[in-house]
Amino acid sequence: MLNKIVIINSELYAKASIHVGESSSIQIAAENNVGKSSFINALNFLYITDKDQMRFEDDRKLSDSMKHYFDGTSLHSFIIFEILKNGYYSILVKATPENTIEYYKITGEYDESCFVETNNGKFKARRWNNVLQLLTLKNPTDVPIKLSNEELYNLVYNSDKNKNPVVWLKKNVKRNGRKSFSNNFTDIYRHLIRTSDINEKSFKNALLVADGQQHIPLNVLSSTSFEKIEEFEKKKTHLQHLISIKTDFEKLKLLNDEFISQESILGKLKNTFLKKFNTVEQELTEKTDDNSELSISIKDLQTKIDVNLTQERDILISAKTTLENKITTLIDENKLIFKELDELKEYEPTTDNLLYQGLKNNLKDEEKKHTDLVSKLSQLERSKFTEREILDAIRNLKTNIDKKENAIKRFDNLLYQNISKDEETIKKIYSFLNRDIAELDKSKIIKEITNSDFPLQFFDGLIDVTDVEIQKELPTIKNLQEELLVKEKELIEKKSQLQIVQNRKGVEKEIQALSSSIKTNSEFLKRIDKKPELKLKNESNEKAIEVLEKELKNNAQKITDKDLEIGKTKNTLSLKIKERTKYKDDLANIKKQYQEIFDSRDIYEVEEILDIEFEKISEDFQSRYKKFLRIKENRNNLKNDLHNVLKMDVKDIKKFIRDVDEEMINIPQTEKVINNLLDTLSHEIGSPTHSFITQYNDFKTFVSRSYNQRLAEYPISNIQSVKVKIDDNTDLIEDLEKISQLKFSDGLDFNNENSESKEALQRQLTNSNGKAINIVDLFKINVEITKVTGKTETIDLSKQVQSRGTNIVLKLYLFLNILKELVHNNIENRTIIYVDELDAIGQKNVKHLIQFCKVNHFVPIFASPRKVEGIEKYYLLKEPQTDSKNRRKKISFGELQSFPVIYRNAE
Repeated sequence: MLNKIVIINSELYAKASIHVGESSSIQIAAENNVGKSSFINALNFLYITDKDQMRFEDDRKLSDSMKHYFDGTSLHSFIIFEILKNGYYSILVKATPENTIEYYKITGEYDESCFVETNNGKFKARRWNNVLQLLTLKNPTDVPIKLSNEELYNLVYNSDKNKNPVVWLKKNVKRNGRKSFSNNFTDIYRHLIRTSDINEKSFKNALLVADGQQHIPLNVLSSTSFEKIEEFEKKKTHLQHLISIKTDFEKLKLLNDEFISQESILGKLKNTFLKKFNTVEQELTEKTDDNSELSISIKDLQTKIDVNLTQERDILISAKTTLENKITTLIDENKLIFKELDELKEYEPTTDNLLYQGLKNNLKDEEKKHTDLVSKLSQLERSKFTEREILDAIRNLKTNIDKKENAIKRFDNLLYQNISKDEETIKKIYSFLNRDIAELDKSKIIKEITNSDFPLQFFDGLIDVTDVEIQKELPTIKNLQEELLVKEKELIEKKSQLQIVQNRKGVEKEIQALSSSIKTNSEFLKRIDKKPELKLKNESNEKAIEVLEKELKNNAQKITDKDLEIGKTKNTLSLKIKERTKYKDDLANIKKQYQEIFDSRDIYEVEEILDIEFEKISEDFQSRYKKFLRIKENRNNLKNDLHNVLKMDVKDIKKFIRDVDEEMINIPQTEKVINNLLDTLSHEIGSPTHSFITQYNDFKTFVSRSYNQRLAEYPISNIQSVKVKIDDNTDLIEDLEKISQLKFSDGLDFNNENSESKEALQRQLTNSNGKAINIVDLFKINVEITKVTGKTETIDLSKQVQSRGTNIVLKLYLFLNILKELVHNNIENRTIIYVDELDAIGQKNVKHLIQFCKVNHFVPIFASPRKVEGIEKYYLLKEPQTDSKNRRKKISFGELQSFPVIYRNAE
């Protein structure tokens, strides 16, 4: 049965699916123009296998609906029907570049990942080549198969349940011609998709389909037929002069002689059979006994096959499977190893491999850079410096550096070196002065210092500096250079901090990129390091595979030998079983022959034993006995006929022959031409017309008795019962009945008034103008409804019945009661049907319709703007949003939009 419907990338839908499962009724609830009917109309692609019969919304044909369902592309728009019949398979429909459709069969359950790729919660349809590749990888032993029209038809519709068809048809369902891909079922089903198109004509054809007959048109109304009747009337008088009983009488004499001869031979055969029967019966009984040598031999052979040989073979098969699995595992492992070695073919974990060493060096550089950036970022986090503070520090450092550089350049002209002649005094002065003052140019010295005794005089004050530690050594130019280097390093560090502060996100991103690169390169180096190990593993696997393949070959030979042994034993067993079966058949056959011969009471035994094999006696007897009965019947019939012609009443046939033989002188011969003409008239006009009328009467009986009784007894709104009536085309039928009487009594004359049949044929020849008459020309359909008030009313199916909802439900019942008789009533053979305009049907009608569908294994899918109570599963669709350009986005829905409902007290 159809388990799931999926549409991918149509004009309306991005991805849409309905899961039928165990649900007995489904509703798609959405506002108008959202695509409810469009989705359900996709049932055309499954159930209507003839593309020319497909009809979609507004009576559109397939060619007009291609863009709607496949969005103008043959690459990534699909309709998938998942089927559950003794396992899963799917039927996929896709467009072709020629703007038509093609079908594929896919084994297994529907896998959405093969058709849609998902990324960050969004999805898009895959291209067909990608879909085909994924499906093949998923199931390489059962890849998707493109279906021909014939294969599609036999997959969807089949009377053989073992073929796992979508619809398991009864054998009386016929195709509409050998080359057609429609049948009785599709003729009915296509009207269920568009119940508004159901009218008297379509219902008449549906009832003829339900009757299960091949209604062949009547083609006898031609001027040639009329001319043949006139020809016969001209020769009728002449025929009466040719009638003679001479030939029949001579035949009667021959029949009587043959009767006597056959009676004598049959008596001897009967006596011979009965005398030999007991001996043959005893021999066959002993050979078929359970304790006979043959039966014991059969038991021993069966035990040897079932217990010994089969068990030994099963052990070999199990070992074969184990070996194959091991080989497959090793081959798969080597494929992965080969792939890995191929990816690493340019690298070797050696000191002379430049690529490998380059990777290692690059990794070290990246790790160092990563460490530096992390350290600086961490330091910045700990110090909490602001950008302004760092800029101030950089400015101060630059000033200090300039001073240091100047101090180095003019080291010999520094103030503190020239302020005094006394070195100790210079040390004291350097200790007391600020560096900026100490490192001024010597040109700033107005007067050298000659006395450095304490206290220190500062402007007009005195300072006690006795406790100040005097610098022991004066800074050298090397000291200044070292201090300059420290300051320059501090400046570089501050600039780096400034760069990090100003480009914090960029640094973090760089750290992240370095981390990713370090990880990737580290993993790649580890893979390179394992390369020698992989090569050894590959060689080890190859040796193991070689050993296992030898074991597998030996095992296969053992299985072949065992199969041969089993086959020989089975052949021996089969021959012995056939031998015993033949003995049993022979025994049953001779008992049957005994009863048949014994029951032939009209044959008296003649005491003579014939020299004939026992096996041939019965066949000879039956052959002769049948001939004897025919002779006897023909003799009696012919004697009675001649009795009637001659108006004689002689009981003894021997006396009758003697009396007539004496009186018979001459009987004229009947001309063959007249016999042929009589035969032609009967078979070409009367018989076909009679069969045509009989077929029509059988159809009327089917409608009045069978179909009306099958109509579901579920009330429809205010309608209590429904009955279909046939309104005859009386004038046409009366004429055809007269024409059908152009038959003959005993092949000699008409059995009716020939003139009336001739007039009727002439009248219909004029009316039909030589065209064929179809059964639909013989009647009109009237549907009689009885309301709950008891009032009866005849309605016209071409017009709306009562209300819109009543009209829909009534037409559904009329067609569903036909459709249910074309398929096997089986829970695994449920058929999906489409019911539109649910809001017009009414809740009570919905309840009865769902119950009817449950009983008959139909699953209705309703479409309506609002939820209606009583349905088991709902899909709620919202009107699609529009994008920035005010275009409607494609709709997506599936099980996330479904709401199963369980009702209390429900069956």
